[in-house]
Amino acid sequence: MVEITDLRKAVGDVKPKEAEEITKELLASGVDPLKILEDGVVKGLNDLGARFEAKKAFIPDLVKGGIVARTCIPHIEAVLPKGSGQKVEKKIVIGTMLSQHNIGKNLVSTLLSINGFGVINMGEQREPWDFYQKAKEVGADMIAVSVMFIPARQKFAELIDVLKQMGVREKYKVIVGGAVTTKEWAADVGADGWGAQAKDGVDLANTLLGVA
Repeated sequence: MVEITDLRKAVGDVKPKEAEEITKELLASGVDPLKILEDGVVKGLNDLGARFEAKKAFIPDLVKGGIVARTCIPHIEAVLPKGSGQKVEKKIVIGTMLSQHNIGKNLVSTLLSINGFGVINMGEQREPWDFYQKAKEVGADMIAVSVMFIPARQKFAELIDVLKQMGVREKYKVIVGGAVTTKEWAADVGADGWGAQAKDGVDLANTLLGVA
């Protein structure tokens, strides 16, 4: 019987066929799909990212890691709950600051949508000004930012400054998460909330936006 740790290793070792088969087996055995995604796929990608930072993996490996993740995620998304259909009258702009990593950001986006929020997914490689402009354009209530490597942390701080300079910091709740973030750092830089896991994004949105 396979374990989630087997999936994590297969993703981290960039083995797409093995990762896909393990994913299907885990789902068939009744394992929580969110745990499969977060503890298997996402942590496997984080392991790969750690190897890259240690110069033990290279950019092509990161690209292949994304391909591995994409072989697993459709199977997981297919069994996620579809939500109650009840809409929440709150809009959330979400995107990844600077980098191309999108697995965690897309998962948070999916979970927010399932829970009825209006989600505007800006995609990847975004700059601070992009978040401000999109939030203003759509009349957002919250900005959610994925920060996946060190330089993006400074950019997130710049986003907070942009919102202050434009006089709208209190208008938008701002949350952040990602591999290089911590609760303490998020508080220091002025975020309203920080999430360690994708499901935390929904809890933060419910709490900060006053959704019952």
